[in-house]
Amino acid sequence: MFARYLPPEYSGAASQALLLAQHLRNRGHRIEMVSPAWGGHPHSYQLDGFRVTRVHISLDAVHKEFSVWRALSAYLWRRRHQIDILHGQGAYYTQSIIGPLGRLFRKPSLVKASLWNDDLCSLTDSNIAPVHRRFLGMVDAYVAISRDLEQEFVAKGLIAEKVRRIPNGVDIERFHPRDADAKAAAATALGLPTDHPISLFVGVFDQRKRISWLAEHWVESNGFGTGGLLVAVGPTSRETYGPALRSGLERLAAAHPERLRVHELTQDIAPFYRASDQLILPSSNEGLPNAVLEAMACGLPTVACRVSGSSELVRDDLTGATFTLDDPQGLAVALAAVGGDRGRRLGEEARRIVTRDYSIEGVAAKYEELYRELYAQRQGAALVKGREKR
Repeated sequence: MFARYLPPEYSGAASQALLLAQHLRNRGHRIEMVSPAWGGHPHSYQLDGFRVTRVHISLDAVHKEFSVWRALSAYLWRRRHQIDILHGQGAYYTQSIIGPLGRLFRKPSLVKASLWNDDLCSLTDSNIAPVHRRFLGMVDAYVAISRDLEQEFVAKGLIAEKVRRIPNGVDIERFHPRDADAKAAAATALGLPTDHPISLFVGVFDQRKRISWLAEHWVESNGFGTGGLLVAVGPTSRETYGPALRSGLERLAAAHPERLRVHELTQDIAPFYRASDQLILPSSNEGLPNAVLEAMACGLPTVACRVSGSSELVRDDLTGATFTLDDPQGLAVALAAVGGDRGRRLGEEARRIVTRDYSIEGVAAKYEELYRELYAQRQGAALVKGREKR
């Protein structure tokens, strides 16, 4: 698996890659991971028992990807007899090198697009469009995690027959519903109140997630009239504005602790879901958000902005309620729609749907099937080529 970021750097795509790798390992597969050495020093380490190799990247270069591609090529040459499949975690320009490298080393390849109107943007109206398109053309399969991404692959002129719809997955054993006593115990353990409704935000503290907008309106409107507490959990954005954005949130929380709490992302995020009544996700764009899948698995309704990715999971009167981007009145109405017994019923339906359609066990089985199919196709092509030479 070739990823742009891997822990300790945070990304939702990296979290999905690791979750998938864990369950593929349970099914008997061996996974190795490669990513650029963003800290500046190539090295190898173990991540949950997986071999991770950080390859060289020229951080000061205009085209950083060239150095990554050279280093990745060298790595694959050394491991050419051990590796069977090349899996790009992302369909960006840099990850698209998986296509030509797959051809070079005679390995089947696939790339997974994680964010609508993002991974594939440079295929049009950019200087790198011809190269990006040619590289992706050499990839054997494209994984789309949502309907919108499935349509975007085709709209960008890529071969429709190569597109496979495999959603993100969630561990339904780790994330599961709780009763009232477990909810109160989780809140107490986290230092949260047990006598007020708790709304949860989970995600990177960045502009796309609209966390500052949510927090400011929440405090100003007394929780949009609910009188509840907003708990925001997430890492600081890697963007240059990231530290200032987080500092602003922490100052707001310090001034209004009864309305807003801010927490660093933790490896054990499940207790925050157990302590909460609903998830709020006001993002302006998503792929198929991990936080919503986790909330659904925990039997929580979700209030989300009506945008790509979120709207596929959050359906009004079924699993939660939606609102228009940056619409505080709409958010207030949506929050009212998921309160009380109605919210519990929505959460129960969310759990049923996520168990049926998004369990990581089922997702891993679909990837295993795709791997076997691509591997068989490549083996068959190699056999035909060998016969032609004879």
